[in-house]
Amino acid sequence: MTDDPLQRGTPPGSLRYFAVLYAPEPARPLLEALYAFEAEIRDTARATSHDVSHTRLQWWRGEVDRLLAGRPEHPVTRGLLPLREAGADIALLHEVMVAADIDMARIALNDADEVAALAFRASGSVQSLAAAASSQPRVASTAELDFARRLGDAIAGVESLRDLHTEVAAGRIRLPLDQLEQAGVDPARLLDEPPPSGLAGVLRREKERLQRQFAALETLLNKDERIVQRQGLVLAALHSRLLDRIDTTRGAARARAELSPWSKLWTSWRTAVQYTRTP
Repeated sequence: MTDDPLQRGTPPGSLRYFAVLYAPEPARPLLEALYAFEAEIRDTARATSHDVSHTRLQWWRGEVDRLLAGRPEHPVTRGLLPLREAGADIALLHEVMVAADIDMARIALNDADEVAALAFRASGSVQSLAAAASSQPRVASTAELDFARRLGDAIAGVESLRDLHTEVAAGRIRLPLDQLEQAGVDPARLLDEPPPSGLAGVLRREKERLQRQFAALETLLNKDERIVQRQGLVLAALHSRLLDRIDTTRGAARARAELSPWSKLWTSWRTAVQYTRTP
């Protein structure tokens, strides 16, 4: 882990590292700060001590308020100050902390709408600000913000599938309870070996939904917007590739799916070249 707080969310070799690497150069410091904030809140929510988590999260709420007022204190939020000054909806950072509250409370999600709402808070909000950072100096279009929201949903879905065993073991169930019920799956038995009958079908359908989501992302943007939102398209390609590696036939697999360094480099480079402006 890097000691630089601004690189906490983009350690070398990570998926977000490659997305930032191929972003428009002026946007890179803002994206690093955004992903650092995302990592700070995620780690805060999952600290060993519940009391420490609440205390730190309350401090970050105050820090976002200070950022909104133009006087942040932390290096990460100071890094986001130009985005605030450009008129981006910095208040979306509060959504990330609402997602952290839900994580800490281990609130179950009843249906797909609740899953989607949490995905927006945890990831879509960050991607919306990433789209705004990438589009500078102009304001992000409606299409770019829709792209960002859908990308955030897909990223959250992939990471939930990848980390299913860890999440369930920690008491966080990110699958819709109504779908588990329809499949005859008892949420209390998600970590059983062998996995409950019906779970593979729930996971397969979620994987297929996410594959369709990734396939549709590019169509939301025109040619110029694709070039500007290259970091999001690289991130989408990497997560789509990661999704392909997730085995949904074994329930909550203990082994965490990963991409090889070569796969990350090749996928990100190939995608970035596809969306680079040519003379």
